[in-house]
Amino acid sequence: MSKLALYQKYRSSTFDEVVGQEHVVRSIKNAILQNKVSHAYLFCGPRGTGKTTMARLLAKAVNCENPEEAPCGHCASCIAANEGSHPDIIEINGASETHVEDVRGLIERARLAPMQGKNKIYIIDEVHQLSSAACSALLKTLEEPPENVIFILATTDPQKLLPTIISRCQRYDFTKLNKTGITNHLLNIAQSENIKMEAKAAEMIADLADGGMRDALSIMDQCASYTGDNITEEEVTRIYGLASTEEKVELLKDILKKNIEGILVRTEQYAMQGIDLQRFTDDLITIAKDCAIYAQTDKAELMKLLNVEQVNSILENTDGKTCLHIAEVLLDSRNKYSYSSSAISCFEVICLGLTMLEEKHASMNIVETKKPTQKPSNTVDKETTKEETKPNKLEVIHEAKELSEEEILSLLVQCNKEEKAIDEEKIKKVHTIFDLEKVKYTDLLTAASIAASGKDCLLLKVKNSSLEHAMNDEQLNRELYRFATDDLDINKMIYVLTEDRFKKATDAYRKLMAEKKLPKAMKIKRYEREKEKPVANEEKVIALFGAENVEIVEEN
Repeated sequence: MSKLALYQKYRSSTFDEVVGQEHVVRSIKNAILQNKVSHAYLFCGPRGTGKTTMARLLAKAVNCENPEEAPCGHCASCIAANEGSHPDIIEINGASETHVEDVRGLIERARLAPMQGKNKIYIIDEVHQLSSAACSALLKTLEEPPENVIFILATTDPQKLLPTIISRCQRYDFTKLNKTGITNHLLNIAQSENIKMEAKAAEMIADLADGGMRDALSIMDQCASYTGDNITEEEVTRIYGLASTEEKVELLKDILKKNIEGILVRTEQYAMQGIDLQRFTDDLITIAKDCAIYAQTDKAELMKLLNVEQVNSILENTDGKTCLHIAEVLLDSRNKYSYSSSAISCFEVICLGLTMLEEKHASMNIVETKKPTQKPSNTVDKETTKEETKPNKLEVIHEAKELSEEEILSLLVQCNKEEKAIDEEKIKKVHTIFDLEKVKYTDLLTAASIAASGKDCLLLKVKNSSLEHAMNDEQLNRELYRFATDDLDINKMIYVLTEDRFKKATDAYRKLMAEKKLPKAMKIKRYEREKEKPVANEEKVIALFGAENVEIVEEN
């Protein structure tokens, strides 16, 4: 007989055993005790966070013969449920039983009276994968549910469900479990299973699980098999292609010292070891953030990965402001791995770029802290005045024009799905552009998404109005247009609006379309290319021979 997996063996059998999700547990328990169980529930959340477990506990509890301690675990109904043989608890996988015929058969059986318990319960996992016809059939039953029938729907992607289905269910959102809760649970199970496990190894597994208890138990199971029930931090690192914190610290120090050879040697080793570069980058972000926090607060308890000795070794070569700058750059770069044909080459470029960005950042600090030369009070330093009035990268130079609803509608009427699909493919190229001079444009376009697209226009939606105004500013909008045309092959005028304003506009669009009152398409004129100004003959001569070798003589 095969060994039972840890995530199956330690699946919660009572509400009190559930780790995390306290808000869900409390609500469900109260509903059972007060006899206020709904006819339909929707459990949403990431994988491995307890949705199916909670659904089974609820199914057992509503049919338990001892309501005060439901689910008791020892009555005939609970025993049958535990064994998977209860005739009134039916589980369906929406991924495999997706057709309308499956749901219609379920509905027909739902009209029959319960065979053993008081209620008939249908648990539909991954309900978002049901076909549209199946969802429509299910909706009809949820609108007029049979007596003593309870539907429990579970999904990792509620956005794909019909809003009408969601509105007919009591919705509970399951959140990722915190690292401490997972770590403690793993250590308790290790003790019960006579598995030796270092606390650091349990923390590392909790990090790998990313908030999912099932994933954490599966990883622990694999590590126990590999190590012979002696799980150490070093072994977890080796199995899952991770690098130690000390290695990440040393790489960051090489970056700060601009040790190019050291960086290349380390990245080559990562490639040979099969290091998970996405997770490595996430940890580098945390390390840089720890340094910035410690430099600002001098409080070691606020750090997540580093100890005082490690952070001091990094801050010997830099300051907190530079570390925060590095964290920001890494955060902007972390999504580029999925668009690169070689993840290790992408990582090398990011690290080499950080050596230059750090230098640029340091030079900026020198300029900012340099004391101004004392000058007489009656004179004006033209250069200083000019420097002070120079705008920042995203500062609005011209007054940004906000699109009116009528203008948005006049753009939407000339947009179509085909153009949007083409532009969505083209705009993905921003993740492959590593030119430091163009990072401003790649960052802006990464923060936006295509709302609609036409032959001559591209509508982008963003989350906040400040970004909308900045990107609609004439100067920055012109630069974005040039970047999109030259680097992305999208030769269209760019218009930006917030997600809320786009939603309101689309609602108005549908209403006007039904009334056949849509406005005419806006006439769009693209920006003209700026012509290079001709250089005067005097400037050409000075540029050629140098100002110290040229004397300008006025003609009589």
